[in-house]
Amino acid sequence: MIPAFELSKWYADCTSEDGGALIIYHAELRWRTSAIHYASLLIHGGGLPPRSLFSLRKKPPPVVHDGRIVWKSSTWNAEGNWCEIGSALREVLIESEAGCVEWNCVAPRSVAEIRIGAGRPHRGWGYVEHLRLSMPPWRLPIRQLRWGRFVNATDALVWIDWRGSSNRQTVYHNGVSVSARTINDQEIVFTDGEAVLSLDKGTVLREGALGATVLSVLPSFQRLFPASILGVHECKWLSRAVLRRPGQADSFGMAIHEVVVWP
Repeated sequence: MIPAFELSKWYADCTSEDGGALIIYHAELRWRTSAIHYASLLIHGGGLPPRSLFSLRKKPPPVVHDGRIVWKSSTWNAEGNWCEIGSALREVLIESEAGCVEWNCVAPRSVAEIRIGAGRPHRGWGYVEHLRLSMPPWRLPIRQLRWGRFVNATDALVWIDWRGSSNRQTVYHNGVSVSARTINDQEIVFTDGEAVLSLDKGTVLREGALGATVLSVLPSFQRLFPASILGVHECKWLSRAVLRRPGQADSFGMAIHEVVVWP
């Protein structure tokens, strides 16, 4: 039986030491009698403010093959490669009669290169994840969500923290599940107090209500989604970050992180 609601959403990124970032979103939504395809590129670098490109054309999703991930877009004459992706992380974040949310962190850390047109390739450290939802987002037991990833040559840290009628925290450091006593927009503090990730919130990559940002490009979007989703507020940052642990050298890198608040 095909679920009444099914969303497949890919997220892939690349951050460089010079403070550049490129984020790819690829989603397919099947709901009622509709099938919606959505792709976007969020680009930051070169001294310019962040900008986004959007497409509603049907495109193939990223492909995982022979230890790497490949994504191509003929619309933007673009291609991305994530190599040395290591072991994936998987969890069912929610499972109920209303549906489920499956999280597959395909590449917690990878060597990434993304090329757009004839421009200089974006190279750096990358992260890739895939979400599958059979539960509509407006039925999620969440009022506030924090998500982020910090990646460099030695460390890969990803966190998911939501608050609502059902609270949940998912944190992995170098493939090992850990817990955190503090997760906010400035720092992640491990429960044992042995590690602290500090975030500078240096660049706002995107901010605003979803109805005015990512969903505004969809035709008749105001009739497709309830007001509770259109009013969801997102703020996404690119931060220079440092992971500090007693007796070890400081670990510097770039983090992408966000807070999402339901009205």
